[in-house]
Amino acid sequence: MGIYKKQETWWVDYTHQGKRIRTKISNKKKDAVDFMAKIKSDILYKRHPLPKDKKISFCDFAKKYAKLHSSQKKSFATDKSLLKTLVSYFGNYSLSDIANDSKNHIALYKTERLNDRIKKGKKNPNGKPVSKTTINRELALFRNMLNKAVEWGYISLNPLVGIKIMFPEKPKERILTKKELERLIAMARQPLKSQVIVALNTGMRKGEILNLKWDSINLNERIIETRSKTKVIRIIAINDELYKMLSHLSLKRDRRSYVFENPVTGKPYTDNKTAWGFLLKRAGIENFRFHDLRHCFATYALLNGGDLVSLQDTLGHTDIRTTSRYAKAMIEGKRRLVNSFQIGEKDGEVLEMPSKKRKTG
Repeated sequence: MGIYKKQETWWVDYTHQGKRIRTKISNKKKDAVDFMAKIKSDILYKRHPLPKDKKISFCDFAKKYAKLHSSQKKSFATDKSLLKTLVSYFGNYSLSDIANDSKNHIALYKTERLNDRIKKGKKNPNGKPVSKTTINRELALFRNMLNKAVEWGYISLNPLVGIKIMFPEKPKERILTKKELERLIAMARQPLKSQVIVALNTGMRKGEILNLKWDSINLNERIIETRSKTKVIRIIAINDELYKMLSHLSLKRDRRSYVFENPVTGKPYTDNKTAWGFLLKRAGIENFRFHDLRHCFATYALLNGGDLVSLQDTLGHTDIRTTSRYAKAMIEGKRRLVNSFQIGEKDGEVLEMPSKKRKTG
């Protein structure tokens, strides 16, 4: 049991009869403290009932979710597309009915989506099957919607918390060779060129780079101060190459707050997908995401003598096991290398590769 403050509002959070209940109180802490004291008393003397779920259809809730929550996110366009698919399946159900039988609904949804087809065309008249990755994005949004439903008082708890509902996904990380990376930088145009250089020299995420502020950069100390996804502040060292580029950009900074500021809006660029797509075509590189630059940084950092602990801190990983996958990838690469050429003993004789004959004369 406890009370907490979210933005300007105080909430109470407690568990009753196996269900977690969170209720919004007011902007005064004393109200939340008094309310919690009453809840404890009511539970002790068995006077406290469970709150009844509010009746609302999934379709209507999806509209509210889009208006009050998704519209505030940068991924609003993506959410709209995912919501459309979820509504086509869950739209006629009430939100409380879905929550009460969520496991069955999820199982049926996954089965139905695996049988769906998209992108019909001349080469593929029957359509391309929906990928498990796409279904996972839909399920992630669905779970977040149930979290909001609890927060807004429509259901008592999210039955999907702590339950694995996603399909297993294989990492799509791709590491470019040094020559490919050099070609990528050479072909890039500003401001994307500088964004790529920052990514390759720091391992920062795209969102961190696009929202990077000048007051987060200390060129004298050669450090960048940024926040990870968990809002924890971390310090990233600036190497010589990055120092040279940032010093050059700082001369043209003028009064801009952001390193990569849109001169039209005065705000940071929201994305670089279009410019990135054109860059890959010019560089002749396929199936490579901007996020893979982060993986390139991590891999080459370890290959050039970096240690896992420093890499973990630089990347902002809370768990060392997340960082360890780069070490595992290196080991797999070494294993393929030694397996590509093998020599040993056969029938009691040592076999050797024939050496090239030296030219004489």
